[in-house]
Amino acid sequence: MVTPEGFLSIDLWAKHEAFYHRAFSRALYLLKSSLSVPTEEIDLNRQLYACLLKANRELDPEGTYPPPSVECCNQPDFDDSSRAERENKRPDFTWGFADPHEPDYLKSAKQFIIECKRIGDSRRPQWILNENYVEHGILRFVSPVWSYAQRFPSGMMVGYWQNMEWKQVFGEINVALLNHGLPILVLLNERQQIGPLNTLQHSFNRPFPVSPFRLDHLWVDLRSTPAVFKPSKKVTAPRRKKKQPRRAGK
Repeated sequence: MVTPEGFLSIDLWAKHEAFYHRAFSRALYLLKSSLSVPTEEIDLNRQLYACLLKANRELDPEGTYPPPSVECCNQPDFDDSSRAERENKRPDFTWGFADPHEPDYLKSAKQFIIECKRIGDSRRPQWILNENYVEHGILRFVSPVWSYAQRFPSGMMVGYWQNMEWKQVFGEINVALLNHGLPILVLLNERQQIGPLNTLQHSFNRPFPVSPFRLDHLWVDLRSTPAVFKPSKKVTAPRRKKKQPRRAGK
C-alpha cells in the first residue's frame, strides 16, 4: 500500500520528469537549428549541453530546476552492502533533485538518467549505429553491471538521427531490441507523422528495481543540419618532473 508520503514522492517525480522532457525537447530543437553540428557523439553531447543550459534558462528563469550534470557517475544505492560496479559507470546526463517526501533519507536523492546515441549509418562496417543504440544504450538500463536509473521508474534515450530513412532506422533498432528479448519501440507522434523531433516509448522488465521500467526516446532529425567533423583531441595528464637527489651540504 502506498503511503501519503509515497503519493507525494510519485507526484514529485512526475513533475520533475515532465520538466526534463520539456527541457530536452526544447534543447534538441535548438540543436537542430544550429548553424552546424558535430558528427561524433561526445561533441554532440557537449553542444546539446549548451542548448540545455539555454532551454533551462528559458523554461525556468527562477532556477527551480538546476541544470543536469554531464557524465556523472551513477550514485550509490545504499541497498548495496558495498561499492557496486555500477558506481563506476557514467550516463551522459544526470538530472538530480532532492525528495523531501521520501521517508528514508538515504533514498531522498533522486536522479533522472539520460543516455545519448547516434542513429543511422556510420559508414563503418565495424560500428553499426542502430545496433549500438540498443547494445550500448538501452541495455545499460537493463544490465546489472550498468544499472542505469536503478531505484527509479523511468529514464530517457536521445537519438541523434544523422542519415538513413526513418523506416530503416526504426526497423533496424526494433529488430535489435527483439534480438535481446526487449519490446519494440512505439511511436507517440501525433497522427504517427515523422517530424523534426520524434517521441517513442516502451516498457520492460529488468533484474533490479524499479521493474517494470519505462524508457522514453527523443530522436532529433539532424539530416538537414550541416555536419562538421571535429577530430577528437587526446587529453593527457602533464608529466611530473623527477625530483633531483639532494647533494651533500645542500
